[in-house]
Amino acid sequence: MTQEQIINLIKGGISPESRIWADLGAGSGNFTMALDSILGFDGTIFALDRKLDILRERIRTSYVRSNIHLLEADLSLAKTILPSLDGILMANTLHYVVDQASFLQEIKDLIPKGGSFILVEYDREDANQWVPYPVSFVKWQRLALQAGLSLPEEIGRIASIYKDRQLYAALCFLS
Repeated sequence: MTQEQIINLIKGGISPESRIWADLGAGSGNFTMALDSILGFDGTIFALDRKLDILRERIRTSYVRSNIHLLEADLSLAKTILPSLDGILMANTLHYVVDQASFLQEIKDLIPKGGSFILVEYDREDANQWVPYPVSFVKWQRLALQAGLSLPEEIGRIASIYKDRQLYAALCFLS
């Protein structure tokens, strides 16, 4: 995916007044950099992942607008190390979490009532070594409601590099 495609995939879920976001499972930073492009100079982004070497280098060599904080930690520590946020983005991350319902219950407290949650995942039911705990759009609807989030609205969809699969982006709010 190009950076422009990533931006187009998530920008419909980011309101102009939301300025403080976390990218949980930031990895190499594709979605962190997309958030930076969308939020601009007034944005603050907390990029959390166990290893952020690639993103650290990207920030060092790129034109960055937002205030980006790199937090090298396990996702399980998100609630204890992140401040209150306007939004959470999880892109290709939730499919690594074994107990997704409990994890969502824990992190939803990071956003206020009405706060945004954008999930980007492969729309698939079958597990493999790269997607051990898949989160299809149908499953995400169920999980989001169980966690106290609103019914997710699909805001984007794109073919993945795996020709028979698609990635969806869905927005929901803390109810």
